[in-house]
Amino acid sequence: MIAKRGPRLLDVVAVLNAPSDQAVEVGDVGTLSPDGIGVEFLSRDGRTRKVATLPVADVLVVNRERTPVG
Repeated sequence: MIAKRGPRLLDVVAVLNAPSDQAVEVGDVGTLSPDGIGVEFLSRDGRTRKVATLPVADVLVVNRERTPVG
């Protein structure tokens, strides 16, 4: 079983719950910014599309880490 960890700087995260006061939708994928739980969303050409401040409970870390077994 893989233990869940909290998000860290530059992790890739997906939005689980979209607050109505933010311009994000469930399923949007972004990268955590250095300012707490700010999530930066980029356009296909790499430009910042939006930055939203989201609670940790509203994002899912989608990075994959190799975990030693045994």
